[in-house]
Amino acid sequence: MRAWRDEDVTERSFKGEDLRGAHIEGCRFTRCDFTDALLADAAVEGSTFDACRFAGADLGGFAARGCAFLNCDFRGARALLGGQLVECRMTGSSFQEAKLPGLEIQGGDWSYTTLRGLDLRRARFAGARLEEADLAGCNLERADLRGANLRRALLAGAKLRGADLRVADVEGTDLGHLDLRGVRLDLQGALQVARSLGAAVD
Repeated sequence: MRAWRDEDVTERSFKGEDLRGAHIEGCRFTRCDFTDALLADAAVEGSTFDACRFAGADLGGFAARGCAFLNCDFRGARALLGGQLVECRMTGSSFQEAKLPGLEIQGGDWSYTTLRGLDLRRARFAGARLEEADLAGCNLERADLRGANLRRALLAGAKLRGADLRVADVEGTDLGHLDLRGVRLDLQGALQVARSLGAAVD
């Protein structure tokens, strides 16, 4: 089992490597390549990945807590059998064509991320920052978005049935063409939705 602790790793390739069950704590990886790496059941805590590539990586059972993945590429990554991202900062990262139905998301900062078309049913984004995130075409049915910052997020074509948007900030987000049946809103959220539909609320 591979283990890193308090290390600074720059421009290293782990492409296609078997890193299953690896333990990473307090490390910083910069411009490293984890393309097609096997990261199943790896545990990562308090670490930063800056401009790293995880394209096609196996993230089944991957668990990251309190980490930062900044401007990282997760294109085509897979988490089919579990996995967790708990209170992680994902700013600017891209998950295009990723398959993550088994990934559990809890909070964190997802501002400016590309999550277009992902299956995020029941995802727990309560209190998370999703400012200007690209959520177009996502399945967010029954997702917990209570208190989330969704300012200027792109939600075109997203499925929201049963999602909880109470106390969420949707200022500047176009909700006009979405099916909002079954969506849970508080009074403030309902007013923001009305404004997004062009209503004059006095």
